[in-house]
Amino acid sequence: MITLRNGVTAFLHNNGEYLLMKRADNRKIAPGVWSGVGGHMEQSEINDPLTACYREIEEETGISRDKISSLKLLYIITRRSKDEIRQSYIYFGETAQEEVIQTDEGNLFWIAEGALLEREYTKTFTVMLEHYTRRSRDDRAVYVGVAENSNGRLRMNWARCVDFEL
Repeated sequence: MITLRNGVTAFLHNNGEYLLMKRADNRKIAPGVWSGVGGHMEQSEINDPLTACYREIEEETGISRDKISSLKLLYIITRRSKDEIRQSYIYFGETAQEEVIQTDEGNLFWIAEGALLEREYTKTFTVMLEHYTRRSRDDRAVYVGVAENSNGRLRMNWARCVDFEL
């Protein structure tokens, strides 16, 4: 039986830096790797990933919704892991708040934009961040990525998710 796991992640930007989390070594998913902040969607949030994202940001950083501007969905990544389909909604936004709390999820750091790709992420997040750093800052499209195994390597199939109605 295939089950579903839906999650949200936020990459917050402040004055040339991104807020990243080095995940704790005891985490079930992606222990010890770098990520944005986020987590699993609650049952009541399944159709509202933005609300889930704001909740996760506040729980993991202490940054409240009113301290975040222009939080936009830019990526949806779908992948299969054994008998589970994992779908991640990835948001990027701005905050002027630099102070963050620490939780048992991992440690938070402000990382210079130019050093964003110098961290160890999950394979799907590595490919997504490589795509993000190459795209135009004016490109506000949502990209959907479907991960597949191509001869033992991750291949991400990107598509722009746009309104097809003419």
